[in-house]
Amino acid sequence: MVHLSDFVLDSRIQRQARALAERGDEVDLVCVGEPDEIRVGEGVIRVHPVGKDKAAGGASSYLLGYGSFLLKAARRLTALDSQRPYDLIEIHNMPDLLTAAALVPRLRRGTPVILNVHDTFPELFSTKYGRSEGDLSERVLKLEERVSAMLASHVVTVTDQARLRLEGRGVGRGRTTVVMNSPDERVFGPAREPVRLPAEGPLRLLYHGGLAPRFGVQTLIEAVGRLRETVPRVEVRICGSGEDRDALAELAARIDPERIDVAAEPVPFAEIPAELEAAHIGVVPTLHDRFTELLLPVKLLEYVHMGLPVVASRLQGIGSYFTEGELTAYVPGEPEDLARAVETVCGDPQGVAERAGRAAAQLAEIAWERQREGYLALVDKLCGRYPTGEVETQVGETAGAFA
Repeated sequence: MVHLSDFVLDSRIQRQARALAERGDEVDLVCVGEPDEIRVGEGVIRVHPVGKDKAAGGASSYLLGYGSFLLKAARRLTALDSQRPYDLIEIHNMPDLLTAAALVPRLRRGTPVILNVHDTFPELFSTKYGRSEGDLSERVLKLEERVSAMLASHVVTVTDQARLRLEGRGVGRGRTTVVMNSPDERVFGPAREPVRLPAEGPLRLLYHGGLAPRFGVQTLIEAVGRLRETVPRVEVRICGSGEDRDALAELAARIDPERIDVAAEPVPFAEIPAELEAAHIGVVPTLHDRFTELLLPVKLLEYVHMGLPVVASRLQGIGSYFTEGELTAYVPGEPEDLARAVETVCGDPQGVAERAGRAAAQLAEIAWERQREGYLALVDKLCGRYPTGEVETQVGETAGAFA
């Protein structure tokens, strides 16, 4: 696997790598972070870092960082493949063009390559840097996306909405599988019963994830400030990573330092279950734009798995899987409406427990065990481990369940 992220922080990479290792596969990760070797079941995960940090800064720095990582990753991957040829290479975007890192093994032996699209890069880049729809940079990135997918044998996306968006512009049409970001019970334990809000003491809200502006953490902090008089028991814990952490910590200190805790360092994924155990309500404050409207945030699925009632932005991607009978929705980017939604949850313990129960039933339909089966079947198909007809039937049935 090639990915411009740190294994200890990336839950999707961990989930898929562990699924492979548990059954005895060997997985090499070319990424950023620290070197490591992790025994999982009968298999092993080896971390081969080619850098310490992800790309950051302005648009030019962002793209230069991606280019630098691509060159380093290509060299490392080619060297590793020369020592022990790979059966399969999986590229996790961003950027999509990381598929070029697998070019030598692909040309040398026809090694199959998966492009795993975590995020639609053209929309993300345009919204992150304020480019208008149809801007030259977006057109170039859509071309980059198509070329990258052409270099891959198969494309994986995280939701059916993302698949439709990509196929609509000619990316991965007819060779795409959806593998959703459902929580892994091996990490989080079995699904919990709905959390009952305490009658006394603190009511703890939790946000964990990215801290970039599009994730709306500022909206959450401002909303908690508005709850000082109406629901004084509310506290919030914010765990995340990103260059905006210091600015958010300063905002929290100005608004209510006693009730708003912004973690000083990124919280490793292995510690997230404990954070969820300590919380009473999960919040998904994502803002709305052309990129975020497609998202079904993994944090939301983890909240539901742990029995937490969820307050979430009213977004298309979320609404495609969970209704307002299962979550408490509010207008994205509106602190007043987010504060209102939290007040609603805190004032109706029985109702929110019922909504959490219905959300859990919905999550069971897309549980990781089903996603895991489809992912492993796809890997086996591409590696030629089973008779083609048998595996195509298995993958097709699983992919149909995802849709």
